Amino acid sequence: MKNAWDERSGGTLELIVLVIKQAKFLDEILTGFVDIGIRGATVVGGRGMGQVLSSDVPIFASLKDMLPGLEFDTHMVFSVADREQVEKAMALVKEVCGDCDEDGIGVLFTLPVGRFMPIKG
Repeated sequence: MKNAWDERSGGTLELIVLVIKQAKFLDEILTGFVDIGIRGATVVGGRGMGQVLSSDVPIFASLKDMLPGLEFDTHMVFSVADREQVEKAMALVKEVCGDCDEDGIGVLFTLPVGRFMPIKG
């Protein structure tokens, strides 16, 4: 049985996964998502592998304790979008973040969504 999302997307939805280390880009990306029709996204704070491993080095661990609020060095954005929105989202992220070849900014990839069901309360 098809739902409204299936009708709007032509039945092809993708999960956008954006992992970004530089939080300064986050607001502009999320605002841009709204502008291209992506109305919902989940943002989760995380820690990169380098941050986790550096906590084992005493000097870095003690610096972390002195700088509160630096628990998360990475933000992950998850959103379901149709193919057209995905193309626009990828162009937007490239425009906002600049050179995608620069190390350390992040990564964006998509996964096919087999089924989708909005849950309304």
